[in-house]
Amino acid sequence: MSERTALPPEQILSERQEELRERAARLVERLVLALKEVPATDEDVSLLLDAAERLRSFFLLVLVGEFNSGKSALINALLGAAVMPEGVTPTTSAVHVLRYGASPGERVTPGGVIEHTFPAPLLQDVSLVDTPGTNAIVREHEVLSQGFVPRADLVLFITSADRPFTESERRFMEEIRDWGKKIVLVVNKIDLLQTEEERRQVERFVRDNALKLLGLQPELFAVSARRARLAELAESPAERAELRRSSDFAPFERFLIDSLDQEQRVRLKILNPLGIVERLSSRYHALVRERLGLLERDVQTLEQIELRLDSYRAEMRADFTGYLSRVETIVRRMNERADRFFEDTIRLGRVVDLMNRDRIRADFDEQVVADTERQIDQTVQEMIDWMVSRDLRIWQAVQEYIDRRELDRHTGEVIGEPAGSFHYDRQAVLQAVGRRADEVLERYDPEREGSSIANSIRDAVAQTALVEVGAVGLGAVVVALATSVAFDVTGILAAIMVGSLGLLILPYRKRKARELLQRRSAELLERLHETLADQFEREIERSVARVRDTVGPYGAFVRGEREKLGRIGGALDGIEADVRETRRLLGE
Repeated sequence: MSERTALPPEQILSERQEELRERAARLVERLVLALKEVPATDEDVSLLLDAAERLRSFFLLVLVGEFNSGKSALINALLGAAVMPEGVTPTTSAVHVLRYGASPGERVTPGGVIEHTFPAPLLQDVSLVDTPGTNAIVREHEVLSQGFVPRADLVLFITSADRPFTESERRFMEEIRDWGKKIVLVVNKIDLLQTEEERRQVERFVRDNALKLLGLQPELFAVSARRARLAELAESPAERAELRRSSDFAPFERFLIDSLDQEQRVRLKILNPLGIVERLSSRYHALVRERLGLLERDVQTLEQIELRLDSYRAEMRADFTGYLSRVETIVRRMNERADRFFEDTIRLGRVVDLMNRDRIRADFDEQVVADTERQIDQTVQEMIDWMVSRDLRIWQAVQEYIDRRELDRHTGEVIGEPAGSFHYDRQAVLQAVGRRADEVLERYDPEREGSSIANSIRDAVAQTALVEVGAVGLGAVVVALATSVAFDVTGILAAIMVGSLGLLILPYRKRKARELLQRRSAELLERLHETLADQFEREIERSVARVRDTVGPYGAFVRGEREKLGRIGGALDGIEADVRETRRLLGE
């Protein structure tokens, strides 16, 4: 090729080409910023930065295929010199980059890439990359090939006519397809085929499989790089012409010249980062959607916990009403007995007894108070046990919810995640919440919790009523209040004197006593209702607040990640839309 036709030298870009190149560079920058929030792997970020830098570098033509498919021979034929070693075993064990130089040279870069310089006209505008075989025994060879493919502006996919489109080549072509690269198929070694029909069968086989795999028909050339190289070395013009003709190398060379003119090089150069942006944006967009799906299930879990708390409140309030009614009924019946007691006691026939306070009090305790204290304490204790049981149950429910969410782990292995990334952080939050719930359950002492609630309720009733009761139960507090009411009434009788005046005012005193008893009893029940309800609500909210405090970090993480991932997803949507528009402007 060096003796026949040289590619046109690099020219100054047109205004439109420069605009499209800058547009592609901005897309890369936008994706880098978006992926840093994911975060993306260092390799992918480096690939993007490299793609932006390569927009202003030489055109990169990468050759891939199985070892012994003739990649090195094809390069030598293109350059018209034995620059690359050839052989029947894997001779290319590293990536080789061929650039233009005034004289032949070779050096190994720190990354292990072997750089060659050679004074071939083709290399003035194009850098060639020879990669290890896709089926090499040393698997690192394939890794090197796959690592270099994303950087290619154009891929020459070389397959051998004697074993066309092998399984390793099919897998490798899928990788190239996913990067959105322009592919040119070259069936090498056609000199090994005996007839023209065999050649057509091989070409048809490669075309059909490429179409199935790529969804489009790439350019395909069937050549013999060996014969093209022999033509370069032939002494006889006739032999040289025959070897050139039978090699079918000329159509392939003309295609490269036409494809790699100034306009096409710029177009393919811009398409290269667009393909990388599309591939990485698609991969990380899928990851964002997967994470959002996981977070959506987390949101549902948090909503279930909140619904469980709402249900807990509703159930508690409904059942509490029953317990409160029972307590009020007990107190009301005691007051009714007190009303009957005064009706029977404050009368003329018991004037003498009325003057004996100790006797009246003893009768009052026996006939009115009776076992009221025990009934109230029993009912309240049942209520407290029920409250403690429900409180424990809500913690068990939270623990079950968290345990189930911990099991919903990341299953995708497409992109490696560094420590401190989304799934690591999510599991850490869930584990912390789970540990706290476990600690609550492990330390949960129903007796202690019940005693705390009982003391809180009793003290609240006592403080509201300004009664000093010490360490007695709620029943004793209520009875003390009721007794004080009763003896407020009996105190009216203290001024009654035996005589005509006392006998005349007795009915009046009796009526006043009953009215006072009814008023004070109503006040007692109202106070008891308000105080118990208030304390009950405090206990419910305390329980709910403890759960929310425990689950809070989980909710904060979910809300924060949803907002961040939504923002990243929106940015990726915009980038992908702009990539499509840029492709349209490039005529894709």
